[in-house]
Amino acid sequence: MIQGPPIPPGFDPNFFFTQAAPTVGLVAVILVGALGLRWLFGTVVGEALAERIRQGSRRRRHWKGFGGEWLDVPGETPAESGRVAALEEQVNLLHSQVSELAERLDFAERLLAERRERKLTEGPHGNL
Repeated sequence: MIQGPPIPPGFDPNFFFTQAAPTVGLVAVILVGALGLRWLFGTVVGEALAERIRQGSRRRRHWKGFGGEWLDVPGETPAESGRVAALEEQVNLLHSQVSELAERLDFAERLLAERRERKLTEGPHGNL
């Protein structure tokens, strides 16, 4: 028998490791999961998920019938159509900006190619 420091009365280490530790671990996992979800819902991805859930709950659907499928019923609310129009305008603006940037990039690439070509034709020591 190994002798060590005396165990205080009322404390049973076997009880702690067999009964209380799994409960403490479960509480810690739940706490970390809750903090992770709170962080996720604070990000842009979380906002997109929340919007998708909101849109899904407002979507009207009806039963197709024999095939056992659901079909979306068309019909936007005025708020949704205004939002769609604003998003379309923003997409058009972004499209024009991207095409302008593509033109600038093409121009810069042509300038760099001309500079390289001039350096190659001149040789390493300039014109001889």
